[in-house]
Amino acid sequence: MDFTPASKTNLVAMRRPDRALFDAFFGAFRKILSAIRRSPLGKVAVRRERRLRLCETVSLGDRRMVALIQLDDQPMVVGVTGHSITLLAQPPAAGPQRAAEPVDFDEILSKRSGDAT
Repeated sequence: MDFTPASKTNLVAMRRPDRALFDAFFGAFRKILSAIRRSPLGKVAVRRERRLRLCETVSLGDRRMVALIQLDDQPMVVGVTGHSITLLAQPPAAGPQRAAEPVDFDEILSKRSGDAT
């Protein structure tokens, strides 16, 4: 088969519709992927729960501060300088707490009124 410049252009013209179809399909596929990434469906990745949380800070001036942090639901107060971090306070672990006794306001009022007379 003899290829002349005219026949080469015919081969290119025959391949162009296939390439156009491929480009259209690939372009639509890219648009669908980018839409999924922007949607909440693309953000379904599991996030690790953070164990350390900075609750509050108070600046004390030149690169010094006091910070209230929480590590695994345990609050801590730390002092922070430009060169160190120091644990200032850590409340004891919460044990079983007693329930407050109920208050009888009538009894308190009668005692007060009895003290006044």
